[in-house]
Amino acid sequence: MILKRFPFATGSLVLAMLLLHLSAWGQIRLDGQVRDARTQQPLPFATVFLANTTYGTTTDSTGHFALAGLPAGQYEFMVSYVGYDLYKKLLDLRQSVTFTPSLQPAAHLDEVVVRPAENRPADYRRFVRQFLGGSALSEHCRIENPADVAVFIDQRRHELVAVAPRHLSVINQALGYRITYHHFDFRVDYASQRITFTAAPVFEELKSTDAQQQQRWEASRRKAYAGSLPHFLRSVREDRLAQEGFRVEAMVLALNSGPTQQRIKQAGDSLAAVLTPTPGIVALVYQQPLSAAQISKAAAGQVKLETPFDLRVTYQNELPDGQYAARILQARISESRAAAKSQWPASRAEVGLGRPPYEPVLEVSELHLLGPAAVIQPNGYLANPMSVKVDGYWAFERVGEALPLDYVPSLTR
Repeated sequence: MILKRFPFATGSLVLAMLLLHLSAWGQIRLDGQVRDARTQQPLPFATVFLANTTYGTTTDSTGHFALAGLPAGQYEFMVSYVGYDLYKKLLDLRQSVTFTPSLQPAAHLDEVVVRPAENRPADYRRFVRQFLGGSALSEHCRIENPADVAVFIDQRRHELVAVAPRHLSVINQALGYRITYHHFDFRVDYASQRITFTAAPVFEELKSTDAQQQQRWEASRRKAYAGSLPHFLRSVREDRLAQEGFRVEAMVLALNSGPTQQRIKQAGDSLAAVLTPTPGIVALVYQQPLSAAQISKAAAGQVKLETPFDLRVTYQNELPDGQYAARILQARISESRAAAKSQWPASRAEVGLGRPPYEPVLEVSELHLLGPAAVIQPNGYLANPMSVKVDGYWAFERVGEALPLDYVPSLTR
């Protein structure tokens, strides 16, 4: 899971995406037979996959499956079958393995989502906007099976709820993927402005005989990866922050009080900016860029993020999405007007994640460590995604920018 705070009234997100650890490329084979746990009868045509990757298949008429050419590493192996609980098992693959997954029948075989009528169009549009996002890449995404998604408002909890008990499929024509989310559950809590998203996704590459289309997909995938959180984390692990285009600054949050204003005056030119991410809170961003060694620690073959500060991360090698830039500019104007009326007129009040309205909009994100060890895996993903929360540009990126965890970009070593 990764906590995200989406800008402009979209709150924060708990994203449950099952991750893997790829340590080396190999020719590992995983095969076996899927069976009913009670009767031991084979289950034909079950969906078998490694969560959040492009590795997936279906069992044959006798329940057998095979996944070949796998890189060595840790995977979340999953089996989905109608009428049965989702099967999950963490596998640490170092060599080829044969085993027999046994699925438990669901407690309620005829379980359905109860709702008074078909999805209200307004509620469904609201869900799609929050789920797919508003970037240029998101505009090329569509939900293939909208009839299988139940969207409703829980008035008691002040939540928008969208569930797909079987699965939800998204076609991303920009990146060339079909993403199937098994056991999809998406919730918007309006009281806390938090989005909770849990699912077990599998990616499938779209096929095209058009060589130019394949090239466009690959170019879009590289663009989606560039500046992303996995790109940043891999750059930290490899000590290549500056070379990969990242500038990292320490950020300290404080109450907007008299003592804090005095602290700002004393800091002088050591501060790059004083931001106002939320009312009553200021964020002091320090001028001196941080190196990978200053925000991480390597020990016992592991690299983990370790810093007493929140981090403000700017990706300098590309301009942000146009929709994001427009929103940031509008927010800057609104916050500048509010700052003019502030009881702290002498403070350098600026909108969180941005600068004054006349300065260029950059891809600026924030990363907050939440406590659990934030171990960075070789593929640029966290062993425990719940160890961090991200805001800003990384929160803006959603399904339109989603890449499988086995994606290997050509722009890094």
